[in-house]
Amino acid sequence: MIGPSMALWLTATIAEPAAVTVPLEWSAPSQCPAGREVGERLARALAESAADPRGMRARASITEGERGVLTLELTLERDDGPVGQRTMQASDCDELANAAVLVVALAVDPEARPEPKPSPNPPPDPPPDPGAGSPDSDVPEPHSPPKPPPADVASAEEPEPGPAGSATDSTPTERAPASSTHVGLRASAGVGVATLPRTTAVISLAAATWGRAWRAELGASYWTPTPTDPTGGRIQQWTIDARGCGLLRPGPLELPLCGGLDAGAVHGEGVGVLAPRRAASLRLAAGLGAALVWRPARWQQRVGPWLGADLLIALVRARFRATPTAAELVYYTPPVGARFAAGMEVRFR
Repeated sequence: MIGPSMALWLTATIAEPAAVTVPLEWSAPSQCPAGREVGERLARALAESAADPRGMRARASITEGERGVLTLELTLERDDGPVGQRTMQASDCDELANAAVLVVALAVDPEARPEPKPSPNPPPDPPPDPGAGSPDSDVPEPHSPPKPPPADVASAEEPEPGPAGSATDSTPTERAPASSTHVGLRASAGVGVATLPRTTAVISLAAATWGRAWRAELGASYWTPTPTDPTGGRIQQWTIDARGCGLLRPGPLELPLCGGLDAGAVHGEGVGVLAPRRAASLRLAAGLGAALVWRPARWQQRVGPWLGADLLIALVRARFRATPTAAELVYYTPPVGARFAAGMEVRFR
């Protein structure tokens, strides 16, 4: 038989709800509440919530601007992608901390209600007047006037609008949401296969802009020189690369699926022949490819590794002869080639 104390322990253990927590990255000036204190406020706000916050995380940063105005930048994310961003301003750092707790708590559980601040202790009752009559005195107590009916709560709690731009109003104000369009720059290096006479190194630089489900790129690539096989020429090329992409977001990753054009010139130089020839020939290819981008949260999602692969289908094929009078071609662009590359991408906004 289980004893009373053991039964009581089992009951308390079973009844205790699991703590609801949301990882919170907190950055604020020294006069603001510490990150640990804000985390405790958030835990109290979600103490009775039955919502599952797994996969949710928040990042909050408070900066001080001119005239002591404080700005809160709050970002909410899940494993499957961003949830939203909020920007608020106030002159009181504690109010911004409470606003951040409220936004995060409601994002996890719309029924959550943050714990109100405890009201100060009421002043003690004044001591009795020594000259007042005793309880047995025949002097009647004065009747207190009837209490007025309670005012309408909604109208009593609604503050009167103050003048616009009032410096004394410290209520957090929400600004317009940040733009959802991003701009970045990528540098990469890789190999080109079945495009020049031999496999060669490729160096690329590209600018990109993207939104929630789309992406556009414009870049330039240099394909390093390689000899023809067996002899007769030395071939290199440069291209301008344009891409339009659909953007998938599996978890914290980005997966662009792209199509576009590569346009440029193939430069050839005769080698090992009399009267060698130097010439450039137009090259145009359609590109189909995919890439993988990961921007770690520890780097504020500003910098991330990039991997990409392209299938290149020749539309205009370059050709080269080693000498002006040679009848035989030493190079003719293959109909299909490929490019594989890796690099780093930096997001500027």
